[in-house]
Amino acid sequence: MDVVKKSNGKKEHEKQHEKVERKSYTWLWIIFGVVFIIIFLSVTLTGRMGTFNSGTVTPKCRNVQVPYESQEEYMKTEYYTESVPYTDTECENKNIAYSINNFRLVANNCNKEQDVCNKYFLGICSDKTTFCVDRTISCSLELRNLDSEERGVWTVHFNFYEVGTSKSIDSDDSSNLVYAQTTNTIMGVARIISSGVEGNANKQLSCSYTVSNIPTKQVCKDVIKYREVQRERQVTAYRPVTKYKTEQKCD
Repeated sequence: MDVVKKSNGKKEHEKQHEKVERKSYTWLWIIFGVVFIIIFLSVTLTGRMGTFNSGTVTPKCRNVQVPYESQEEYMKTEYYTESVPYTDTECENKNIAYSINNFRLVANNCNKEQDVCNKYFLGICSDKTTFCVDRTISCSLELRNLDSEERGVWTVHFNFYEVGTSKSIDSDDSSNLVYAQTTNTIMGVARIISSGVEGNANKQLSCSYTVSNIPTKQVCKDVIKYREVQRERQVTAYRPVTKYKTEQKCD
């Protein structure tokens, strides 16, 4: 009886041991299965991600310095020309102002006459012609110096001619010093000697005049003139400069 009990107890012990072992193996298989599933899912998802990533490549980006042109303000010196007025003295020689008054024929005198008999009667000249063979003629005028300061010498040319013609018979030049704002009388005289009725001394004479020498004086005055002067000024200008900015560049 004791042997049977021991034998039955041993069998019960073995059965319980077998149950424990089965449970241990079951848990091992469950753990193994879970690990396998995890590994399988990991490999599968990794493959899918690799496939996804191979279709859409993630760009590689970096910061780079990009040049660009900008306008820089600076001050520069600008040169220009400007017309500037100034006072200058100009001098020139001008004729002294004068006036002529009372021009007249002063004398037209025959100094010597001569007779020519045209007809004789009983040895006596019954018809004769008297003519001049020596004549003095003179003309005069009054010359007034109108200048208030300067004096001068005027020369007047007198021309003597036969009335009714422009033919000059004789002439005379007369010079006088005339002080400022005074009047001098200037006279021209001619003596004409001829022979015969047709001689110049026997003709009707007159005279004319021209002023052949007019004194001058230096007249100075201030005048406004202009000259070009170089100037300079500071102005704002712009020039192109190269600058750099940071941009993100992706490959």
